[in-house]
Amino acid sequence: MTDIAIKELLSELVSLPHLDLLHYLLTESEGKHVAHCLDIDLVATGDTREKAALKLDSLVKAHIELTLATQRFENIATRAPRIYWDQYTEGKPIELDPRTLHIQIPESVQIVPVSESKLRVLARAAHAA
Repeated sequence: MTDIAIKELLSELVSLPHLDLLHYLLTESEGKHVAHCLDIDLVATGDTREKAALKLDSLVKAHIELTLATQRFENIATRAPRIYWDQYTEGKPIELDPRTLHIQIPESVQIVPVSESKLRVLARAAHAA
């Protein structure tokens, strides 16, 4: 591999979004429970906090796996606005089950062979603004 090819590969790797931990903000609005993944700005709702979080787990997993499969990495580079991060910081830590998401990593994006990755989930409950 030439020096130029190595530099191009490294520049692509450095610019990839890096996720090793997910932050969920759980709130209630108009009688619905809202789960918001702040790292990639995705939202799900449910009748209970647990149902909203489980829906969000499925949505986040599908979103990340599709992003990896299509190599459209900009799709996971959007973070939630600062106001939601502030609510998260002020919120009360809660335990969710599961606490990790298992993400299937396509061979086409693997540098070192690995079939899946685990992302830890931290959750906090807060009052909606």
